[in-house]
Amino acid sequence: MSTTDTDTKQAEAASEKKPEGQLISTREGIYRLLKRLQNKHTPLKLNFDAVADKYTSMVVSVNYKEGYFLLDEVTPRWGDDLMAKAIPFSFESYHDGCKISASEVQASGRAIKDDAPIYKVAFPKNLHFLQRRQFYRAPIRMSLEIKVLLGVKEPPEKRDEYDNLIPQDPTWEYEGQLRDLSAQGCQVDVEGDLQETLEKNTQFDTCHIIFPNGEVIDLSIIVRHVGYDEKKKVSSLGCQFTNMDPQKDQKISFVVNELQRDNARNASGNAGNTAPSELFEPAEPEKDSKNKKTKDKEKKEAEKEEGVSGLLDVKTGHQLAVKAVRTLVTQLRNKEPLDIKLAWQAADQLLAALERDRQELILYTRVRTTGQYLFEHSVSVAVLLADQTQFNTANPKSRDQNYLRNIIFAGLCHDLGKGLIPERIIGKTSDLTEQEAKVMHKHSLLTREILSRQPGTPDLALQIATQNCERLDGSGHPERLKGLSMTPAGKLAAVIDVFDAMTNGRSYRAGLPHALAFKRILGMSNQLDQGMAQELIKNQGIFPIGSLVGFANGDLGFVKRQTDNKTPDIVRLAFNKNTGRPLALQDIQVGSSSSWKKVVGPEDPAKYKLNNDLLLHDI
Repeated sequence: MSTTDTDTKQAEAASEKKPEGQLISTREGIYRLLKRLQNKHTPLKLNFDAVADKYTSMVVSVNYKEGYFLLDEVTPRWGDDLMAKAIPFSFESYHDGCKISASEVQASGRAIKDDAPIYKVAFPKNLHFLQRRQFYRAPIRMSLEIKVLLGVKEPPEKRDEYDNLIPQDPTWEYEGQLRDLSAQGCQVDVEGDLQETLEKNTQFDTCHIIFPNGEVIDLSIIVRHVGYDEKKKVSSLGCQFTNMDPQKDQKISFVVNELQRDNARNASGNAGNTAPSELFEPAEPEKDSKNKKTKDKEKKEAEKEEGVSGLLDVKTGHQLAVKAVRTLVTQLRNKEPLDIKLAWQAADQLLAALERDRQELILYTRVRTTGQYLFEHSVSVAVLLADQTQFNTANPKSRDQNYLRNIIFAGLCHDLGKGLIPERIIGKTSDLTEQEAKVMHKHSLLTREILSRQPGTPDLALQIATQNCERLDGSGHPERLKGLSMTPAGKLAAVIDVFDAMTNGRSYRAGLPHALAFKRILGMSNQLDQGMAQELIKNQGIFPIGSLVGFANGDLGFVKRQTDNKTPDIVRLAFNKNTGRPLALQDIQVGSSSSWKKVVGPEDPAKYKLNNDLLLHDI
């Protein structure tokens, strides 16, 4: 072999071994990823040079200006010697499906805090960031057969003896079984070795996913990967969905949720006690085609009457509402036509979810995701507006479904104008300058202008678009209205907007504990309607869903569900402040034992580096 050939082979081998993902080398990028690990309390796995053992720590602070972060004590504790001696190490961590790792890192200082060591570590030269999938992939149990058909072949023409064309059933290029599914793609198993015959990035404009009950989802896909299992003699196709519209998005999200539920149902051993999804149950044979047509017609009419939201569970309804707001804001930023029907569909979904399980929906609105503040805040305001309206029995519209739908729509859209405010102002972490504040205050008028151009926008949405920022004493914006000029819905929106903004953090600061937020709102008597503020506290409870509470034994937990009297009922334990240690996640009922006889008071999650996203973890 010539030198040139050898060099070529070595270059190819090096290319093949090049890690996937991104190398983040800017200080801002490294800070952002480390801050994400800190905010989510994500453990780091440490590997010291020339030491076989693995160690664990967590990021407790990140300093952007000086370019360092602080690591908590290392476990096992004998790793302290390695850190103290500044032995170089590498680390990796897994966060929301992403792998974040670095090498050639070492401690540059050691201190004691709360009787435990912490270590100062300079920012690494770069962080390796790998994200293979953006969404959870729901696996499919082997006993569940979901057929996938790819690529229609035109059937050959066939004529009868009288030269009439006889329509033929379509034939397919590939037929396989669905093995997993996510919002972005799927894996399909097809018999035989397709590595040579099916090229990567082949696009199929027609892909049918057929469920046991006969329902079909029709999609377009691109095959991104082809693998082959010689033992099973099956090719695995990694496929990505293309040209997805909102309706198909909803269908796929619904199926992913049903698959998750199906897996949990079968893994629990109680499959016989819970009903399976209708999707995965074979359809009963029809007695005759006329009967089938009648049933199909009845089903379509029922679905039309019920609406898309009736097909979604609470979690999926909330997720799609957040996605709808994000899509609308993105369309504004990109100067694209506004697809306002997405907000109406989301309003239907949230109204159905509120009726199905009010507490579960509120729980999802209280758990926030970094970088999603604007969208999740809008959904939370929408849900709280409808929730508070339902409790106001003095309001004749408190049970009016059309009014509740309109007020949810208004909440979803109340901040759309921020999509036209420059990112440098929206995302600024320090105080706005006077000029920047003037620009920011325009978002309310921009929202009203945007909504006024949309056909069918209710007056309620136009009122809330601006009045959520007004104050009773005329100190608000954009029009400095005083209390007498504000509508009841506008006053309620102002209270709810302030409460939600206070209690939910940004990337640069933590939210206030709910009890402190209530106290501050009650101190704003010149600006916010105190009757409505008191009703908010009464209906949400002094220990609202999602808030952190403490017990006499030092256990801390997040409120998951409330009693009819709005007191904590189910609490997810997470930490004990007496020991300073995390607890194994456990859902307990308040009063079920002497250890958790009653809640003794509210607690601040930031003090213990806790995040209420623990409420969504499986235990």
